[in-house]
Amino acid sequence: MLDVTLIRHGEVEPQWKSICYGAMDVPLSPAGQAAGQTLAAAIGQQSRADFVFHSGLSRTASLAKMIAVHFPSARVIEDDRLRERDYGDWQGATWDRVYHSDPENFNGLVDDPDNYRPPGGETTTEMQSRVVQWFGDLGRIDHATKVIAVSHSGPIAALAGYCHNLHASEWQPWMLKNLEAIQLLSDRSAAADTWLPPRCRRVF
Repeated sequence: MLDVTLIRHGEVEPQWKSICYGAMDVPLSPAGQAAGQTLAAAIGQQSRADFVFHSGLSRTASLAKMIAVHFPSARVIEDDRLRERDYGDWQGATWDRVYHSDPENFNGLVDDPDNYRPPGGETTTEMQSRVVQWFGDLGRIDHATKVIAVSHSGPIAALAGYCHNLHASEWQPWMLKNLEAIQLLSDRSAAADTWLPPRCRRVF
């Protein structure tokens, strides 16, 4: 069985909360660091890991390294397919400014996921495709039976949406808060020697 836990990174500094920071490298706040240490210790007591992934952005890499301390034999791997959505030219602006720059099309993020693209950014479907590809590739890694990945709210919701066959407009319940997580479980079909569709649930 492939057992994958995806955790959203900890909180960032308060001044970023009204900003569209997307794929920008915004670090954890001191409170986010402290809460991450507490969570990492709890995970270390209750679980195991063969691999610990992160997106390469410091807010995920920091937590991944905290977790990996408790699993000395686990490999820590950076994979940018786990990064938050690239919002292109919107990044660094307030969400209020972003909305008022294109109010008629803003909802295209969820209403038209295949086609609506923030200027210089990626579509919702492109973001989902890369994180689904990442998950699919896990089944090709030898001994990758227990995986922990630290990612972002968008890619995690996109992967949950894939598991439950949801349209992007239905992902909102899977948009995690800081340090919340989902678990994906997938069994291998002995007959076809392929991985069966994953089951997905929230775990904390």
